[in-house]
Amino acid sequence: MVFVHLETALGVAAAGQVVAVVRRYRQVRAGGADREHALDAALRAALPAPVAFVVRNEARLLLSLVLFAVRRRQGVPPAAVPLSYDRALRPMSLLLLAMAVVELIVIELALPWPTARLVLLILGGCTLVFVLGMTAANIVRPHVVTAECLRLRFGTWADIRVSREKIETAAVSHRAAPGKTISVVGEQLAPGVAGMTNVELRLTGPTVLDLGRRSRQARAIRFAADDPRAAVHVLTREAAGIGGAAIARAG
Repeated sequence: MVFVHLETALGVAAAGQVVAVVRRYRQVRAGGADREHALDAALRAALPAPVAFVVRNEARLLLSLVLFAVRRRQGVPPAAVPLSYDRALRPMSLLLLAMAVVELIVIELALPWPTARLVLLILGGCTLVFVLGMTAANIVRPHVVTAECLRLRFGTWADIRVSREKIETAAVSHRAAPGKTISVVGEQLAPGVAGMTNVELRLTGPTVLDLGRRSRQARAIRFAADDPRAAVHVLTREAAGIGGAAIARAG
């Protein structure tokens, strides 16, 4: 009876959390947010921050696999220009995928204990799905340039939006990036890829940027793109007549 009551209480609590997530999701969507940001806000409102982060990230990885399979990109409107950044990550992605496959083969052939083999195969399968999702996310979630903003992304880990009116100059600039996915040194934001950045933006002034779980102020942004000159060209071409921002090409 104790077990039944405990399970019932947990079920009621879980149902309450689901209802809270759905209710918050609908509220945020009604305010004009897209599906992804609405789900993010709903999870953060209903779950502890670490749990919400894990659930959101796993959902994005699985969605990335689906989008990759159907050859679609996430968050790229018809009039927007995508800027890919995954080229430098491909060797590491292929290595991780090969290691995950080899691990499954070794487990299947080397372990004589059925229970242990099954458990490790399940864990290895989860690792393989995670690596596949991470690789797909780098492809289907590129940077995006629209008339209103520049959206900088790194798989499912980073999603930063910068108003085009805040961009003063853009230039090709190859520089090393700190080791973190999103680093802020002084007032310079640097979401690097494979330890490097190759495009530098100067902002019109101190700008508060939403980094997901926190906000930081920046005067400059450095990011990586597969073709930095094309990225600067797109920013230059698309910036004409937007908020009077003067975007200059250098390098």
